Amino acid sequence: MKRIWDDFLTPRDRAVFEAAGYGRRGGFGTRPALFVIDVQYNFCGDERMPILDAIKKYRTACGEEAWDAVPHIERLMKLFRARNWPIFYTVSERRPDMLDSGVQVAKSHRGKEKTSQEGTHATRTVEALTPRPEDFLIGKRKPSAFFGTPFMSHLNFLDVDTLVVTGCTTSGCVRATSVDAFSYNFKVIIPEETTFDRFQSSHAMNLFDLNCKYADVLPTDEVMRGLEPLPARATLAPA
Repeated sequence: MKRIWDDFLTPRDRAVFEAAGYGRRGGFGTRPALFVIDVQYNFCGDERMPILDAIKKYRTACGEEAWDAVPHIERLMKLFRARNWPIFYTVSERRPDMLDSGVQVAKSHRGKEKTSQEGTHATRTVEALTPRPEDFLIGKRKPSAFFGTPFMSHLNFLDVDTLVVTGCTTSGCVRATSVDAFSYNFKVIIPEETTFDRFQSSHAMNLFDLNCKYADVLPTDEVMRGLEPLPARATLAPA
């Protein structure tokens, strides 16, 4: 089966991958949580359009690939809601003066644009994935959702052992959160079609690297099959 990263690998990369034994499946646990990272209008655009059009309004927009991911996340969300498994979202927004972005502002010459201002349409989750009252919202200011947030505390309380990571960007917040989750000994599953990035090469190669060392990057259909046998929760609260 051809993978998204195959076109970017050199012959040497392929040889090292095989010889060093990378990419072995880590597998699923029994108590999953779904995490939807930054699937907001400022990362997707207000509607489906080519990325070079979308970034005229939102410098962080990822174009058509963002909207391609949404229905795949919806499929997973439907299963998680039916099984009463927890669903987490990031709330990625900034105060009006942007000081809570810290040094990140300096990494783009458009960094001071107010497209991530708190309380605006830009920082809302896209309508098809709107959070429900029982879901968990994690406000973050840095790439990893673990940094400076109560995310780990919630996962401990809910006795989660597997984190299904979706959203954007693959090279930024998805990667940073997945590596931290791995570091805390969670099993990390990344449904390939549910993630997206503004740079095609970064998207492909970060999925490759995550699959090598930190996560199982799988087609969404395979993730659904892997989740299907796991037991439902009677309630979100732990026993």
